[in-house]
Amino acid sequence: MKRWLPWFVIPLVFSVWVLVMRATGSGLLEDSDTRVLLANIQERGNPWSWFAGDWPLFNHFYRPVSTLAFEMDLAIWGKNAAGFGLTNAILAMVCIWLCFWVVRELTDHPLTTGLATLIFGIAHVNVGFLSMVGGWFWALALLCLAGLGRGKLRERLWPVLLGVGGCVFFADLLPGQMDIWYRVVGWLPGRTASVMTVFALISVAAYARYERLGAGVREAEPTAMDLPATKGTVLSQAGKGNWAWVVVSAFGLVLALGSYEQAVILPGLLTGVCIWFGLQRRRVRWMNLVWMWGLLLGYLVLRASVVPSEVSGYQDQQFRTGAGLYLDLLSYVLPGFDTVGQFWGSVSLGAIALLTAMPWVLGLAMVGNSVSMVGLWGSPRRWWGLGALLMGFVAYLPMAWLKFFAHYHYLPSVFYALFVAVMGPVVLGWVVEALSPSRVKAPIRS
Repeated sequence: MKRWLPWFVIPLVFSVWVLVMRATGSGLLEDSDTRVLLANIQERGNPWSWFAGDWPLFNHFYRPVSTLAFEMDLAIWGKNAAGFGLTNAILAMVCIWLCFWVVRELTDHPLTTGLATLIFGIAHVNVGFLSMVGGWFWALALLCLAGLGRGKLRERLWPVLLGVGGCVFFADLLPGQMDIWYRVVGWLPGRTASVMTVFALISVAAYARYERLGAGVREAEPTAMDLPATKGTVLSQAGKGNWAWVVVSAFGLVLALGSYEQAVILPGLLTGVCIWFGLQRRRVRWMNLVWMWGLLLGYLVLRASVVPSEVSGYQDQQFRTGAGLYLDLLSYVLPGFDTVGQFWGSVSLGAIALLTAMPWVLGLAMVGNSVSMVGLWGSPRRWWGLGALLMGFVAYLPMAWLKFFAHYHYLPSVFYALFVAVMGPVVLGWVVEALSPSRVKAPIRS
């Protein structure tokens, strides 16, 4: 536990920040959706009735659990906007701590956990300096070019290319999904996503803990060079109560499904946890997939029986099609892929566009992103990085077909933050190698 204590400072600092900077103004209750939602809740006067039908906006969504959060605020605060803002802030604070827990269980690595929580916490900081982060990494990329003069060009080319590419990659990556403060903390309807995220992260973290503690490592095939086992050999075993984490995970899944439709991907994320530990040669209990997907099936049957099946006017208005949809999806699997569309848009203006900086910057970003993904594949951390990308992709998948709202990215941002945390030390290593002189080979002894 001692090795984790210093890292608790990160979620603590961001929790205090969110609490101090929370929204308190009367405008919280003046949003049109919020007014209608609260009015319908007051008119109904029966909190438990939302489990038997549509939620208070009556646009064909099944959200009884997140509706109870509004019921609770009305009962405690009445029409005091500051009270509603406090609840939003508390939900965000809980999500920051749960991000720490999820990454801790997946990696059991303090530095990665701290960095991921830092990145996720920054998403809750509503300050302007974040827009300058990209510029810092562009400057560092230019500095890496100096590494070409630290040895023979042929030997220096790939290390410098990795260093420059990694910096350009981060310049494009870091400002990304860092602007979700308003939709999560400052906008009451965004609470549906944050309530779901709380229970989804509890489910993922609890199940990851169950597998991390209980799934023993598969032994490699014995060889003639293996040391013999002795009575000093110790096999780690999970405690007898480890099964309780499965129960916690199942309850989290059920409550997340009752909060927000995005939670339908949660069995996919839990399957991802199984694969995550399976790639580490763990004896994963694959039979647990039965209850994960079984609960989803039960939810779909219940939803179909209590919520109208036809598309509501709101739902029809929010659906989208076109290239933007697929660019957003691909950006989760290949971070920075959206620069392809931007680059194409700039050069389509004709040769005159080449006289401006934009196509060149976007072109360099494309090269940097490509080089970095190739470099990640050669890193010992590639499975952590690729696993985080795929889990973020799964978390965003059902929302890709809807017009953009920042809170759709709230749950995926946890895995986005994990990916950035994995890439951070990798890119730092590339930068150090780019700026270091070439290795000098020892002379061959005659």
